[in-house]
Amino acid sequence: MKKSVIKLLCLTLSVAVCLPLLLCGCGGNTDYRVKVQDALGNPYSEGVVVVFMKDGAQAGMAVVGEDGVATKSLAKGNYTVQLNFTSSDTEYYYDAKEVKLTGKDTEATVVLAKKGKNAEPLYVGGDEFLPVAATVGCTYGQLKEGRNYFLFTPTVAGLYEFSLPTGNGTLGYYGAPHFVQSLSIEEVKDNKFTVSIKASMIGTGGAGTTTLVIGVDVDQAQDAVLAIERIGEPIYSVEDEPWTIYKKTVELKKYTLPEGATLKEFDLKADTYQLVMDTEGFYHLNTADGPLVLMRLAEKSKYLDSFKDILDRSGVSKYFYDENGDFVKKESYSECLLEYIEMVDEEAGVYPLTEDLKYIVQQRGEYSGWFDPEASLYLFKDANGVALEGLNAENLWLFMCCYIG
Repeated sequence: MKKSVIKLLCLTLSVAVCLPLLLCGCGGNTDYRVKVQDALGNPYSEGVVVVFMKDGAQAGMAVVGEDGVATKSLAKGNYTVQLNFTSSDTEYYYDAKEVKLTGKDTEATVVLAKKGKNAEPLYVGGDEFLPVAATVGCTYGQLKEGRNYFLFTPTVAGLYEFSLPTGNGTLGYYGAPHFVQSLSIEEVKDNKFTVSIKASMIGTGGAGTTTLVIGVDVDQAQDAVLAIERIGEPIYSVEDEPWTIYKKTVELKKYTLPEGATLKEFDLKADTYQLVMDTEGFYHLNTADGPLVLMRLAEKSKYLDSFKDILDRSGVSKYFYDENGDFVKKESYSECLLEYIEMVDEEAGVYPLTEDLKYIVQQRGEYSGWFDPEASLYLFKDANGVALEGLNAENLWLFMCCYIG
């Protein structure tokens, strides 16, 4: 056979052998796929760059897509993975040692969590704790043996679920920073609990917003991730209903107790008192020009703190329900009382009794159980907590009142 024919035959055989190898990609690149997600399986899709490393040098990189996946075509081989982040505002935690790729294992998953920053110190039972500030999503924390605390300040109303997807601790909800409780105040099942965050719990500009204290008990120091998910709208409550603000019905002016006047208490065991209103809207005893009746607004009464003291701690209001137990309205008296308190006698802390004040003390007392012997907040008890005898139920609302003797 001639040499030229032999060369042609060899060339043909070479092409025939190599062409399938080229078509099947043997000796070429392989697609390597890295999925970036949080501990709940939700993808991280923004600001994450996957860097493929080989023998300590960068072999390639790819930006994570909306599905949390980064894909890169590389020469077949062994690679390790590092993550870079385009945002400098947040620091992340992941276990880089677990992220390895080979020619056979071309896919890997990186579980990512935000590193929680230290919040303001928390004082519980005289002990100081440094809680971790948590956000919606997954927050990483380095836990010490015993109880550890996370603080969560919501920015959007909703039903939130709290869980511990990584770590072996016991989860619980322990109230607010100013009142950390010893026992969880929500039912915890499968190391999860939910809290309904109402719009009323979120203040303007962050001021007045409720902060939740989440505790994690562990037997030994360990890494853990707290997950917070908004899983729905807040559970309906009458607390979400708008307030009806009670408005005063008389014009107010600064009151000064007459010089030398003495104040007498009403006898709650006496027969029913007759109160008569004068032309200015103030109540008097027995007749329109009889002894002026006053209410203690800024001074403590015999049975209860003053309305001023109550307002300093909370509000004065009542919730109304119909005969079927259905909610009707909620009425706030705090605003009206503040207007009255500004006008009281500075020393005695009293103001002449009006229909407004009579209505407010009666409504608030009925709502709170002040006048109900069966209620826990019944006011008229002795030092041993035993209900006083011989009281006239129709006089009880006068416990905050007095008259000029």
